[in-house]
Amino acid sequence: MTTIGDFLADSENMAEFGYRLRARRLARNLTTELLAARTGLNRKTIMDLEAGRDVRLSTVMKVFRTLQLLGALNTALPDVLPSGEALSARGQPRLRAYRPASSKI
Repeated sequence: MTTIGDFLADSENMAEFGYRLRARRLARNLTTELLAARTGLNRKTIMDLEAGRDVRLSTVMKVFRTLQLLGALNTALPDVLPSGEALSARGQPRLRAYRPASSKI
């Protein structure tokens, strides 16, 4: 199994993501038809996702919910407090990151 990471192209990461999602579906003994029915999605959409094609985030969330994988998102996106550097002078979390006035893009 390949590692998903920053060193891979997006297409490679998406293909690996789809491969892993397919493995989870098969481990739960679900066909693409059954997963599509449970998620309310089209079978082709499930197949596109498993093939690493670009799909909507809402599609991924529906599939994750059905496969009981939503909790896994806590590992990827933990709910942590911002570091001290991310706090404003008043001690409140910064709501928006601003570009320094000296940098021009």
